[in-house]
Amino acid sequence: MTQFTRVTMNLTDRDVRNTEKVSQLFHTRSKADAVSAALGITSSLGEMVKKGNELLIRNKKGELQKVFIPGLDNDDE
Repeated sequence: MTQFTRVTMNLTDRDVRNTEKVSQLFHTRSKADAVSAALGITSSLGEMVKKGNELLIRNKKGELQKVFIPGLDNDDE
């Protein structure tokens, strides 16, 4: 059974808008689910980058673009 820990957060207006966007993108039932989804994605991507992988996105023209996540740099190992 999943254990839950209650967390209280103070969010800026921007954070609330981002939470709503994530909720819509991932069809979550609540803002808490949206935050959980965002944390899971960030954690997974962060681990991949820390292992030396690059995060790349292919744009509509088929070109690859490297994605940089502020505060996360695979060069600081």
